[in-house]
Amino acid sequence: MQSQLRLLLLKLVKFNGNISPLIKMGYQYTQVIDFFNILAEEGKLEKHENKLKITESGIQEINDLSKKLNRSNSGVWIEPAIESKIPQFDKNDIFLPDQNELSF
Repeated sequence: MQSQLRLLLLKLVKFNGNISPLIKMGYQYTQVIDFFNILAEEGKLEKHENKLKITESGIQEINDLSKKLNRSNSGVWIEPAIESKIPQFDKNDIFLPDQNELSF
């Protein structure tokens, strides 16, 4: 398993993340489950009350891999929400969103 993938999987468990980025990367659900099982067998994750929890060994590996891959800055591994980005307007234009499309 690649170091970047290991780091992503461990951070997903640590921060209770979503696996949809892995699915978008081309992995299938069964592969993701197999990856989590491998990390659990290695002692990096543990199952507790039907939930995955990260162990001290897993936290240490996150720190080691972050240093190795130079990923200590969150801006490097957090991707922007491209679907929420609006096109750039001229500085004299005014943007008025459709009230029906607002989520709040």
